[in-house]
Amino acid sequence: MIHLATLLFAYAGFVAMCLSMAKHQPEILGRKLTPKEHQQLRIGGPLGLGASYASAVVASGWKFGSVHWIGAIMLAALSLTLLLPYRPKWTAPAGAGAAFVGGMLLASAALLSIK
Repeated sequence: MIHLATLLFAYAGFVAMCLSMAKHQPEILGRKLTPKEHQQLRIGGPLGLGASYASAVVASGWKFGSVHWIGAIMLAALSLTLLLPYRPKWTAPAGAGAAFVGGMLLASAALLSIK
C-alpha cells in the first residue's frame, strides 16, 4: 500500500514540476499561471518527490527504500512522458488525483498501524 503511495507522490511531484514550466502551461491548462501559482508548483514538485522518498524509506528502510524510490521515479517519469504528448489535458487532474490518493493511502496505513 505504501509502495503505491511512493509511486503516486512521485507522479504528482513530476506533474507539479512540469506545470511550473511556462512551456507546458498552455497545452495542459489552457492558460498561463499567475506568479503565485507558479511559485507554489515550483515548491510542490520537490515536496512531492520528497514525500515519495519518505514513503519509500518508511516502507522498505534506508537501503532498499532508496532503490525502490529510484524505480518509482523512473516509472512516474515514464508515465508522465507517455501521457503528456497524447492527452495533455489529463495530466493536471491525474497529478492532483495521484497526490490525493497517495495521501489517503498513507493515512490509511498510519491508521492501520495504530494499536
